[in-house]
Amino acid sequence: MATMLCAFLVAVAVVAASANTVTLKKAQWMDVSDTPQQRAAKLLQSMTIDEKLVMLHGSGGKYTGNVPANTRLNIPSLNLNDGPQGFRAPDASTTCWPSALTVSAAWDPKVSNAWGAAMGAEFWAKGANVQLGPGMNVARVPRNGRNFEYVSGEDPYLGVGLAPAVVTGIQSQHVIANCKHWIQNNQETNRGSASMNVGERPEFEIYYPPWKAASDAGLGSIMCSYNKINHTYSCENNNTLNTNLKERIGFDGWVMSDWGATHSTSINQGLDQEMPSDGWMGSKLKAAVQAGTVSIKTIENSVMRMLVPMFQMGLFDVPNNGTHDANVTSDAHNKLARELSAAGTVLVQNKDGVLPLKNVTKVALIGKAAAQPTVHGGGSGSVVPPYVISPLQGFKSHLGFAPPQPPKPVPYHCDPSKFEHGFDYFQPGNTGAAAKDVDDCCSQCGQRVGCNSFTFKDGTCWYKPNNSGRRPDSAATSGSCRTPQPPPPPPPPGGECTSDGKHCVILSDSDDATKGAAAATGADVAVVFVGTSSSEGSDRKTLALDPSQDALVEAVAKANKNTIVVVVTPGAVLMPWKDQVSAIAVVFMPGQEYGNAIADIAFGTVNPSGRLPITMPNKDNEQQMTQEQYPGLDNAENATYTERLLIGYRWYTQHKVTPAFPFGHGLSYTTFSYSNLQVSGHTVSFSVQNTGSVAGSEVTQLYIKYPDSAGEPPLQLRGFQRVQLGPKQTQTVSFTLKPEPDLSIWDINTHNWATVKGEFGIFVGGSSASLPLVGKLVN
Repeated sequence: MATMLCAFLVAVAVVAASANTVTLKKAQWMDVSDTPQQRAAKLLQSMTIDEKLVMLHGSGGKYTGNVPANTRLNIPSLNLNDGPQGFRAPDASTTCWPSALTVSAAWDPKVSNAWGAAMGAEFWAKGANVQLGPGMNVARVPRNGRNFEYVSGEDPYLGVGLAPAVVTGIQSQHVIANCKHWIQNNQETNRGSASMNVGERPEFEIYYPPWKAASDAGLGSIMCSYNKINHTYSCENNNTLNTNLKERIGFDGWVMSDWGATHSTSINQGLDQEMPSDGWMGSKLKAAVQAGTVSIKTIENSVMRMLVPMFQMGLFDVPNNGTHDANVTSDAHNKLARELSAAGTVLVQNKDGVLPLKNVTKVALIGKAAAQPTVHGGGSGSVVPPYVISPLQGFKSHLGFAPPQPPKPVPYHCDPSKFEHGFDYFQPGNTGAAAKDVDDCCSQCGQRVGCNSFTFKDGTCWYKPNNSGRRPDSAATSGSCRTPQPPPPPPPPGGECTSDGKHCVILSDSDDATKGAAAATGADVAVVFVGTSSSEGSDRKTLALDPSQDALVEAVAKANKNTIVVVVTPGAVLMPWKDQVSAIAVVFMPGQEYGNAIADIAFGTVNPSGRLPITMPNKDNEQQMTQEQYPGLDNAENATYTERLLIGYRWYTQHKVTPAFPFGHGLSYTTFSYSNLQVSGHTVSFSVQNTGSVAGSEVTQLYIKYPDSAGEPPLQLRGFQRVQLGPKQTQTVSFTLKPEPDLSIWDINTHNWATVKGEFGIFVGGSSASLPLVGKLVN
């Protein structure tokens, strides 16, 4: 008995000593005076092999991606969530921000940083600590379905200027940014199998620079893409992951796979984490370690790449009390969403100063999108908006209409005997929220304005306006809680007017050309709202709008000389009627405050200052991409980048083709002049003056031309700066060019930058096609 008691006490002492050791080591890695690298190294020493391996793959959970907490070592869970336009949830509990392309159209790092910080704050408040965004890819293919998600537009230097600001904004909120999709995710056609075949020089000169800039800004994580690069899948591509990203670019965060994009246990090739599960990086990875084909050093390198950003962003030091179900919307964020949307609105045409609207009595608002707009794209970049301000609402508010009365609640009744078990009322795009059971779901629907029917499935209640779309689904239960109410009566034919009769709005909320022309006749101004959208998973079939929308614009333009067109688009769009209308504003994917933002622009509350981050072409495939280039040969399985460096405005400049509207273009309600260009060493300076009568912002742009021997495109962006100026005010702007990489080319023999010597052309102005200052720089 004494022997047994002695053995028991020894065992207890050993356990206690072990616990004390863990506590001591925990105290060591919790010493905030150490660097994040030192803290991570200390923690790594205390982790078992299984604790290390569990961090290298996803597990089940509420978020888009989940890595469980380590309770023994107090390592917080990683809660990863979509997406690049805000926190994607089944309910309307987060802000539907303007898209990345919209924010990029502001050409302003401060705007990008505010957007990133606001998104990061909402992610943190929802309990997430990794934002699956921003998107970074350069827009090679105008029809790419995900161009609206990407901050770079069609130019790497634009991405260089904006991506770090977004990343630092997100990460200022204790949320790790995850830039995606590395790399060459330039098309959605066959994205899961197609090979993007590209040379090393275009990679480093066109497609990599935004990633390098984000990496230098402290980016915590990167997502590798579905596609192949030069016939090897991105998430097992040693050349793009280890050699180019981690060694040559110097990225020291971790690489996770896109969801289901892991095709092998490819940790040796540079993949650090598989998402969303453990098909390759769980038991198979452990077996590889035991077999000696993957070293412990490799495992620890991947874990360190994760732990360091976690320490850097404060995940160990700042408790996160946010929950997935929290409603994180706020008046402050609604206001910011409105400001961001206005900042990213690009006024591309304004004949005879028809905008801003002044002294107008009758305003015709025309098009289905006037009352029912599209404000975000589809796929992981979508967000369920808590509300959407339509242009109709925004214009009426500016014109002094009384705010609409909230709808009166309609009694509801939940009768379980009438629920349909095994059926789904399938209606894509419905919003939803967590529910305890079908009775709770019915009650939620009854208390929600506009919800008359519902579907309960897998713990989520989906709100439906009616019971259409009925289809079998054994996991679903559907029902109705009230009879749909009749739609409100249409507005009077002569328009709806303010109580004092000073302003009237005539609404034609369809794309019918005859009705639109009738509404426009007799109005002081006609505003036509058109648009298109796109989504992850497919490319756009055409850059054109629906033919009915083009016909609508043309009919309205014939009926009213003061026709303004507002275009919602996920990227480049065709505007064949541009010469027939007075003004055109492009808003890209504007977010939930679209109506207020476009009204702010239209009435001059905000002076437009957005600039195009992409070129607007005259026709589909104006860049004359061959089948080999896009979507690729072999049934679109092999896309070859034979255009090399000539994408976007580079192609237009090289081939002397005038686009519909050029890269960098955008108008203001004031005018600007440039003067006094000076080049001293590598510094370019000049003066810009507001020559108009109202305050406004000009986006000054610097382009360079390499010596002919360099084999570069004839014009390339190398600097931009937004300048706010009062009437007649002048400011000096300076840009300093770095020999590497600004005045260099990528040498495929040395695999490094090679500085180009000789005379460079210097061009300064307000767009790639308006460059009044011309000079020379000798390097």
